Amino acid sequence: MKILVFSDSHNNPALMLSAVRAHLAAPASSGTLEAVFFLGDGIEDFERMRNELPGPRYEAVLGNCDSYRLLEGGSWEKTVECGGLRFLLMHGHRHSVKSGIQRAADYAVAKGADVLLYGHTHEAFDERLDGSSGGSVRVINPGSVGSWFGASFALLEIRDGQILCSFGKG
Repeated sequence: MKILVFSDSHNNPALMLSAVRAHLAAPASSGTLEAVFFLGDGIEDFERMRNELPGPRYEAVLGNCDSYRLLEGGSWEKTVECGGLRFLLMHGHRHSVKSGIQRAADYAVAKGADVLLYGHTHEAFDERLDGSSGGSVRVINPGSVGSWFGASFALLEIRDGQILCSFGKG
């Protein structure tokens, strides 16, 4: 099972669209694209992609640049079950991730997440972190898919309950 994870497209969805197209067109022997997660700051780019490329499960949260969409029922965070794992999706600005990830990791552990997916910093990241009060969580940031320099996204493959994470570059 494959999951593509994007964040921070900022009105530059080209890499995001091409990555989803490529994975949808890939032979079944390479694994099926089951889901696409978007972690905020470019919600209209996400909606365009979802409308143009139907098929996988699409899930998104709002980022600090999308706050105007709260009135339309958008949310800052979402818990999603996929591939037998519990993912906490957030942009990260409400947990001050630019000042460090521990606060967000502690929150994810408290929420019972197996994996925390966040954006906001525009820097790709993948590490297992211990919670301050016990427990641990896999923490992944796909980077910024909309960056003009160094654009990136994450590809997660779930095999036997384990996550393999790789980063695609633009």
